[in-house]
Amino acid sequence: MSDSEPRDPNHRNSDAVPPGTPNAAENTCRRCSGSGRIDGSECPDCGGTGKVLTPVGGAG
Repeated sequence: MSDSEPRDPNHRNSDAVPPGTPNAAENTCRRCSGSGRIDGSECPDCGGTGKVLTPVGGAG
């Protein structure tokens, strides 16, 4: 998604995994496109960091 495309505030990080999951790494939050904000508020999926944990190589 480019910065010029509108962001869908309902798009979830379907591949996000909980902290402590083996073989997981940080990835850009899909819901806020890595900005950490949605409509001027903190992104509920990444907590404002712009990053979520996702499985690596089919882990999770």
